[in-house]
Amino acid sequence: MCDEPVSFPRYSLWLGPILFLFLLFPSLSCLADSVIPSLEGNAGWLGPNGPNKPPDLSGKVVLFDFWDYTCINCIRTFPHLNTLYKKYSPKGLVIVAIHSPEFSFAGDPARIEDAIRQYHLRFPVVMDNNLILWKRFHNHYWPSDYLYDPSGHLVYHAIGEGSYDLLENQVRVALHLPTSALSADQTDFRTDLTPELYAGFDRGQLGNPSGYHPGGEALYTGHPSHLSQITLHGKWKTEADHITPLPIGTSTPSSLTVLYYGKGVNAVLKRTDRTLSPPVMVLLDGTPVPRKYFGRDLGPFSHRATGLNIKTARMYSLISGQQYGLHRIDLLFPSPGSEVYTLTFNP
Repeated sequence: MCDEPVSFPRYSLWLGPILFLFLLFPSLSCLADSVIPSLEGNAGWLGPNGPNKPPDLSGKVVLFDFWDYTCINCIRTFPHLNTLYKKYSPKGLVIVAIHSPEFSFAGDPARIEDAIRQYHLRFPVVMDNNLILWKRFHNHYWPSDYLYDPSGHLVYHAIGEGSYDLLENQVRVALHLPTSALSADQTDFRTDLTPELYAGFDRGQLGNPSGYHPGGEALYTGHPSHLSQITLHGKWKTEADHITPLPIGTSTPSSLTVLYYGKGVNAVLKRTDRTLSPPVMVLLDGTPVPRKYFGRDLGPFSHRATGLNIKTARMYSLISGQQYGLHRIDLLFPSPGSEVYTLTFNP
């Protein structure tokens, strides 16, 4: 298990406890008898105000958290990590957030700094743009936590969201503090939640009968009859990790459709240049999104249209707080110059 090829999945809350049991022992056998892996070869340290100095880890309890600023599963863990840091850093806990980018654009320090400020991260962040630390820790997942005791030995490893009380108790044990009673898992998770959908042909799957035309431009047609798949309409260029809408010379813009189960939708989007994008129009169940379901980044463009501008390469919150169930989302691209990487769905 220690030498298996590196993969790049993100895992949501319900997989954490299950995969923790499955993967804990191989991971511990690889790392438990060694000191904290070297952090040499990193791409630099960041804090909320820019470049930062590496923390002193000697004699400390250290929690390493692997994350990526485009990963919704990582983002949902930040409030819990901030609470841990505030509560236990005076007692000897150091949290080091290792930013290992999933996409090439996510290694930009300015974008990582924006994420640090946006999510109010107060612990040090180290950039791992070439996945050197990812491989050195034998890591395979976003998010993933590694807890080391003051002697530098691994005492706990977990992946995914959830089990925050268990993580806190492991921190308390490593700090020689009494443990607390574990609360019941209050997370409302549905087993039919639509999983993360990758747009590029390397890991994606289209609902169109023709499938992908890798690396080339093609006109896509088809009805969105397949659940949890991206169906393209109009002219698109498909790459390994993203897709790009192209103009088709008609009044109907290129678009994509997904039938999904969930309470909300997020998308990782990027502009191909540094200009502000024309609005990407968003429809929910065939109509403009009601204001009460606006995600953080969605807004009205008229009384009959809702959408967003792509300002930088990141995850955008499109829809939030809707009733859980089967829904349809359409993204319409009136002009070229946008790239779509993933879509994720809120439980």
